[in-house]
Amino acid sequence: MEIRDDAGFFAALDANEELPYGKARTARAEELVVVAERMGSDENLAWALLRLITAYNYGGESPRTPVPLSRLLKLWDEHPEGFDEQLTHHLFWDLKWITSSLLAVPEVPLPAIRGYLADMERRYRTAGHSLRPVHQSRFYLARHIGADAESAEAFDAWLAADRDRLADCDACERREQARWLIARGRDADALELLAPTLDGALTCAEEPQVSLAASMLPLVREGDPDRARAHHLRGYRSVRGKVSTYAAVAEHIEFCALTGNEGRGIEILAEHRAWLERPQSDPSDHSDFLAGVAVLLRRLVAVVGPELVVFEDTSAGALRDAVERELFEIAARFDARNGNDAVSSRVRLRLAAVPVAKSLPLGLRSARVAASGPVASPTPATVSADRDASELLACARDLDKQGHPRSDQAWRDYAAAARDLGQDVGAFALAAITEAEGVDLVDEGEFAAGIAALTRAAAGYLAADAPGRAVGAEVRTAMARFRAEQADPVGLFDATRAKAEELLPDDAAPLALVLHHRAIVALTTGADDMDEILTELHDLGRDHGLRHRQAAALHLRAEQALQEDRTTDAEADLSAAITLCREAERPWLACRPLFLRSQVRMQAGDPAAAEADMRGALEAAAFFAEPQFPVGHALTMLANAIGAQDRPEDALPFALEAAHVFDDEGDAEMAAACRGGAVGMLFGLGRDAEAAAILEELLPEIEAHHGPEYAMHERWALGMCLRRLGDARDAAKHLSMAAEAATKVADRAVQAEIAVAAAHALDDAGMAPQAQAAFGRAIELLRAEGDVRETVRALRAKAWNIAGNTNRDDPSGVDRALALFGEALRELAGADPGSGAGAESGSEAGFGSGADDDVAAMIAVETAGTHHQLAHLLARADRLHPALTAADRAAAAYVPLLPEEGDGYLDAVQLASRIEAFGLEQRQAAVNRLSEALTVCRTAGFQSVDDLRELRNELAKN
Repeated sequence: MEIRDDAGFFAALDANEELPYGKARTARAEELVVVAERMGSDENLAWALLRLITAYNYGGESPRTPVPLSRLLKLWDEHPEGFDEQLTHHLFWDLKWITSSLLAVPEVPLPAIRGYLADMERRYRTAGHSLRPVHQSRFYLARHIGADAESAEAFDAWLAADRDRLADCDACERREQARWLIARGRDADALELLAPTLDGALTCAEEPQVSLAASMLPLVREGDPDRARAHHLRGYRSVRGKVSTYAAVAEHIEFCALTGNEGRGIEILAEHRAWLERPQSDPSDHSDFLAGVAVLLRRLVAVVGPELVVFEDTSAGALRDAVERELFEIAARFDARNGNDAVSSRVRLRLAAVPVAKSLPLGLRSARVAASGPVASPTPATVSADRDASELLACARDLDKQGHPRSDQAWRDYAAAARDLGQDVGAFALAAITEAEGVDLVDEGEFAAGIAALTRAAAGYLAADAPGRAVGAEVRTAMARFRAEQADPVGLFDATRAKAEELLPDDAAPLALVLHHRAIVALTTGADDMDEILTELHDLGRDHGLRHRQAAALHLRAEQALQEDRTTDAEADLSAAITLCREAERPWLACRPLFLRSQVRMQAGDPAAAEADMRGALEAAAFFAEPQFPVGHALTMLANAIGAQDRPEDALPFALEAAHVFDDEGDAEMAAACRGGAVGMLFGLGRDAEAAAILEELLPEIEAHHGPEYAMHERWALGMCLRRLGDARDAAKHLSMAAEAATKVADRAVQAEIAVAAAHALDDAGMAPQAQAAFGRAIELLRAEGDVRETVRALRAKAWNIAGNTNRDDPSGVDRALALFGEALRELAGADPGSGAGAESGSEAGFGSGADDDVAAMIAVETAGTHHQLAHLLARADRLHPALTAADRAAAAYVPLLPEEGDGYLDAVQLASRIEAFGLEQRQAAVNRLSEALTVCRTAGFQSVDDLRELRNELAKN
């Protein structure tokens, strides 16, 4: 469109401001500079140059800002009278950007940058402005070149100088100050400085999203991983793909690399792969991005190896080499300009970063990065790596005697040490290692191989003159056959029992083990001799000091009781079993009884006790490395127990960790369920950005594993989160999809609720025709439900949408809106309190449970509100007489509702008074109305009337 006059020019400038920062917006800004030159207006040219500088600065081309800024300064120097207050402010504001812009280009010499700084200081002094931005710019220069003393001096001067209108926003200043502190290892001080921004008290175009990125690793280092996770989920959605937050994207990649989320880091890198191939910003920003990527690639090579495929055609090792080569080439250019190696030294320091957390579950379904080769098990806590084979043997024997979970690894450590020294490994040790291998194979479902290994282990124990342990291996063989459904194991148990009884009375442990496993089979199959076996096991354990076998009998008896719904008996037996495990100095055996008792206590309505038990179970399982403990389910139940105590923030980390565990186990359905629970907690806590981040990635999992109704609910929740975040178009998309799905899987009340939400979201997104159709559908559903209050509100919302999206010169839009207000008033007039119409709505508003007076109160409030909104709509349409009538009716309807509805009453009275005084030239009538209203408020006990009194006094003076 050709620009012919100033109005068209400024309209074009404003239209360009609506575009996202990037090539298109910058190109248009450059075109408008040419247009302004052609128009011959200094003012137009000044504005065009200012908008171009902004486009360069936020569009990844900040090194280009000096040229338009120099032209702007020349205009100022030659024709200062052409700059009004606003233009002058923008000129001095943009002066602050030049240091950063020039520093970002290694080919700009330092003397030139210092010259610009001197000119900036001169101009600020001449204009009488605070030198705070000058000191800030000097700090940036000194920090960049590694002049620590000069940096510290400029930093102090920056903080000491007064803040005026030209100071950077408080959030941006705090961010840069915090980065300086973080670089010096002062994480706690940096986080304290960032607190107002992170909490949402300070915001700007770049904040809080950039500070969220900067805070993540310091939070983990300071022991607050939950907030770090929250900042990743909140912040990444706001910086994804935006060149104005180039470096922040790299910080998210780096955070993932150093918290065990390498898979998530790869996903983020893949989304920004084009930035590797074609830099989107200046060399400084691009080197920051490359550094974050290099940290990730180094971790991938260290964890998996250089052959890991990152992209379909690129390995981690090859990409690491390419990225680091480019990164150090840029650093070398800066070093050459600066005359030192400060930049490359900072790069090397960043790339040497070590993980700050082994694993920090983010709640997202990301590919897990696993080591390419076997990972050595940790050395038992009781064994030092430098001990010789004899000490390792003694340690293994001691742990084996205790039945310790780490005894298997202890035997392996001893065998490895013995072989390294050229020593023979004892027969008992070999049998123990073979038995452990057999058990592992069976647990992995490799029954044939496991049974073969257990058979060899039994023979090995006999060769080592350990008949009791041979019986144990045979028992485990029988259990393996039972699990493999190969044969009835009872006969095998009978054979091993006979061998075990031969060892009595000197060694009762083999018989106790036989009875224990026989009892498990009996419980699983519902055998008639279950009670007899349990009694024998319990008594044998008691009589021979085998408390852990006595505990096992009580545990199994508790499971039997739970099958028969005897929860009180089950809890008593489990409590006794836990006590016996601890008395036997085998606390690891208490894991499962604690796990089960937690469930019992939760079902009994005691979530606090359930929480304590599950925490104990998890702690013991982790400390003693109990291999078969169901960690994922335990974490899920712990989250539920904490949530039942109305502590969702405490429950959230456990729900997310459970999802992480189920991911590793390949249980996608349970992982999705845990994430769904976590989203519910986040939604309830008002942490919409985090909930949305998880939901966006969770929806495909839910649709695949939980069906359309669950997916509808989650899409509904996502839409509501996005709407509260101000993402109107995406909110409208998801809520519309949820509304469509609801017609197939939800009842009418749910359909109505989602339809209303979708209509409002479409309205927010400026999609007027779709919004009006959605409101129409919602009104139909709400009427069918008999929900008077929500029907009236939907009618009013549709009316406003129509009026707001019709040309002001076309009266038909207002007429259609008025017709809808008429419908709303008829709905209210026809609502009979005695019929219970709208009772549910009234209850939700806090009026009660459906009593007639509650419905009457709802009708009174909505009637007043409808007249009130109608008055505003008519006033905006310049239909002043009917607007005054509606405002009168609204005020009168509000009077019986005072003081609760005082704000509505005051607004209606003021609206009526302004119509009279300024629209109808009836000033005295307006004064009289306001005086009467003050009397009404005083009588009703409503005190907040200052605005009313001020308006009356203003009108009375004139």
